[in-house]
Amino acid sequence: MFLCYLKLVRERYDLIIVGAGAAGNAVAKDIEGVNALVIEKRSIIGEPAECAGLVSKKSLEILDLDIDDVDFVQNRIYGAYIHSPRGKTYHIGGDKLHAYAIDRAKFDRFMANIAKNRGIEYLLNKRVEEIFREKSKVIVKSTDKEFETNVVIGADGVESIVRKTFFDQDPDEILFGIGAEVEGIDVDSKSVHVFFGKKLTPDFFAWIIPINEKGSKARIGLCISYPPSKSPKTLLHDLFNYPTTRSFLEDTEITSIIAGRIPLGYMKRSVADNVILIGDSAFQVKPLSGGGIYPIAEASRACITTLNEAFEKNDFSERRLKKYHDRWSEKLKKEILFGLWIRKKYRNMEDNDIERFLSYLERRDILEIINRYGDIDHPSRLIFPLTKKIPTLISLLPKIAGLFV
Repeated sequence: MFLCYLKLVRERYDLIIVGAGAAGNAVAKDIEGVNALVIEKRSIIGEPAECAGLVSKKSLEILDLDIDDVDFVQNRIYGAYIHSPRGKTYHIGGDKLHAYAIDRAKFDRFMANIAKNRGIEYLLNKRVEEIFREKSKVIVKSTDKEFETNVVIGADGVESIVRKTFFDQDPDEILFGIGAEVEGIDVDSKSVHVFFGKKLTPDFFAWIIPINEKGSKARIGLCISYPPSKSPKTLLHDLFNYPTTRSFLEDTEITSIIAGRIPLGYMKRSVADNVILIGDSAFQVKPLSGGGIYPIAEASRACITTLNEAFEKNDFSERRLKKYHDRWSEKLKKEILFGLWIRKKYRNMEDNDIERFLSYLERRDILEIINRYGDIDHPSRLIFPLTKKIPTLISLLPKIAGLFV
């Protein structure tokens, strides 16, 4: 009868990471010499899945994950089939490995297990209800626990309580992704399929990603602006019945559903006294693909370097932590701004405009440039080589160059 009068005993940590997704685990697995806790609202790390699961080779290298030692790689991707609104198909890529199809839940758990084996504590099925600064510390509260820390990292996604508490910036745009894993499909296992069409998805594109070497299993999906104008069920129906996708999907069987939101924007300020944002909470997403693993890889590296310096100096001020913001911005800002600019142009295009631009893929010289310079993590690198072959792009160069100043 006296339990209600007991005050919660604060548990003290050097570092608390809110969120055990890819961003939180990427930091947790590499942090050293500190007493750290990861708090995750879900009971099982990585589930339910909210990701298409396509990650570049470079991303895994930055994360220091040896492809021969991991259990989450499902397939290797060397190219892409591009489907125009009218049904024309173009192929890019060749013998060069560009990406891996991964089991995202296993990916998240793989990194979490590395962190656990290095002594990082995990608290699952626990939602952070309140967070605030108290003197030179941050207090993190759940319904039945209270923690004190020198630094809190918000790796808690699009609805980040850390961001909403300490920062006043929202995403420029949010995408809603809906998809599924299917069996009984028959596709080239070495290439993804990308489908354009304003009636299918006016704001983005649809995809098929083969997830086994036989090409008999795949993850499919599309993105649309959030909140969506149609129900998830209707969006999936459209995906299965659109003229350019129907022949690939009509005999397949859905084994699971995938859905999630993707924040787009550039976070102008991602640190405060005792606070760091990373991943979706900081809009560290590639706007042209919705991919977040490469930005997380670069940001986690910047985060670890900055945290090591901060703990060495025992200085967790915004001035000290701002080095993290500067470091990840140096790697990612240009591509994020470029992607946002291209998205703005694309949203104003009609199917005829898309058809016209894709028709350049009929030219061998254009394909050679794409295959030589194409980089799914740095799409802007294609622009200047392409302007030599497509004169209409020259008028856009001043605006594009302005993004890199």
